[in-house]
Amino acid sequence: MNEMKQFKISTPAYILLFLITSLFSACTEDITIKTDNSAPVLVIYGTLTDQLKKQEIQLSSSSGYFDAETNKRISGATVTLQEDSNNVVRTYNLIEDSSKAGIYKTEQPMAGSPGWTYTLTVATDFNKDGKVETYEAETVMEHLTPLDSINITKEKKGEYTYFSLNMSAQDQANVDDYYLCKYQINDSVYSKISKYIPFEDTSLDGQYVSNLSIGFFNDVNDKSKFTDDEIKDMVFMESGDKVIAEIDRISKGYYDFLNQCQSEINGSNPMFGGPPANISTNLSNGARGYFTAYCTSSKACVAP
Repeated sequence: MNEMKQFKISTPAYILLFLITSLFSACTEDITIKTDNSAPVLVIYGTLTDQLKKQEIQLSSSSGYFDAETNKRISGATVTLQEDSNNVVRTYNLIEDSSKAGIYKTEQPMAGSPGWTYTLTVATDFNKDGKVETYEAETVMEHLTPLDSINITKEKKGEYTYFSLNMSAQDQANVDDYYLCKYQINDSVYSKISKYIPFEDTSLDGQYVSNLSIGFFNDVNDKSKFTDDEIKDMVFMESGDKVIAEIDRISKGYYDFLNQCQSEINGSNPMFGGPPANISTNLSNGARGYFTAYCTSSKACVAP
């Protein structure tokens, strides 16, 4: 695991850290794909984990750069999930949530298994031409990298005070590993992709990493030093806060997808930036978004 995205201490930025998937069964991750003002496309997003819960898939329609609304949800689709393990195939039907349009969940709780292949199939008349279109994606659930522990240290840098979130874990040797970290502070769950940290193990392949600094929280006592616009994209911490951190071992495709989404969110200029169609996808038939599967490992600690 290499050194993650470190944030310049002298300038505010998106403070991207961790959360725990097992606590998020009722929390939908936020995925908004914006395009230019051409015809909208179907956006499919879903993360299958090894946690026993009702796994879910989100269907929506892409929005234009200048749309005030987030992506419109897509109802009435037929969504199935196929699980293939040693040529034993199981099929799960997903039912649309009666209170949340465009959110489809397995009828019963299920847990994915590492090494198994999962195929998502979505059938819907997205363009309303009277013909049902089919969209598919396939993914293999990566094996678990256990998180041994996390801790938080407090440090002063110039005029600012920071809380550093640190992790300890054994990286797998001779494998190109890609990871995702998420977090929860007290009762606040950070479920937006803009708040995630994807990272890889380029410089630490096969090593045991002890107290590796993953990212920084700003001290809540420094809040007055930032503008309102800066604060809305920042995450603050204070002594005594309870933090739950999760580490997920993900595929390279999903790693690329997350990085590209964050680049669009954080740095793209809608007038002059590159087209969002450049964001990776593993979905067929022109759909955008991503379907992936991974195992999760989580720990808790308290800010000093």
